[in-house]
Amino acid sequence: MNLSPPPLRKPRQAGFTLIEMIGVLAIIALLAVAIVPKVFATLGSSRVTSAVSSVAALQSATADFAGKYGSFPVTTATSRIDDLLMTAGYLDNRFTAKIGTPPPNPAVAGAAWTYAAGVWTASGGSSQAAQSRAICVASSAAAPSAAAGANYQLDGATNLPTGVHVLSAVFVNVTAAQARQLSLAIDGDALSAANTTSADAAGKVVYAAPNGAGLTTVYVYLAQQ
Repeated sequence: MNLSPPPLRKPRQAGFTLIEMIGVLAIIALLAVAIVPKVFATLGSSRVTSAVSSVAALQSATADFAGKYGSFPVTTATSRIDDLLMTAGYLDNRFTAKIGTPPPNPAVAGAAWTYAAGVWTASGGSSQAAQSRAICVASSAAAPSAAAGANYQLDGATNLPTGVHVLSAVFVNVTAAQARQLSLAIDGDALSAANTTSADAAGKVVYAAPNGAGLTTVYVYLAQQ
């Protein structure tokens, strides 16, 4: 009778084999391909939704201002309507948005607004052209997509009356996809560009065709006086 003990089995070393690691990495890669685009799309949509809310708050403030003071003054390169609304007590902060170019920190100072003899006037300040802001300009007959807030075809066909004061929210350097999403959210399909490469000339949201970097400046109609 053989009473010798059975041979000891070599214990399996802990850890993954090369094949198992390759399999795990392949699964992670597949999940990344499926999930990451959806995450970025969700983030983009939430930013557009936030922009729509910011426009609504700005419209409310302009309506309150007009109810007390009547008309808005025309802005220049250095002045902005949201600064006027802050000075008059109708906004707590400047108009900002999560789409487009974020404002620098510290902010570029705009013109200071003062009220005397029933008239608001602005003086001083530096150019605000690189920042999202609110403006008021005299209307023109230029095509809405190129008018820089001076004209809109709210019904998709009819220009604004020439010479009226037009208030707009301006979003600087917005991606083509977000510009179209903003238009769809405010104007709907009928008054929005058909794709992300075309200009949008109809409705409350207008912009020129995106540049070579895929960016454009968007103008959103607030009111006319």
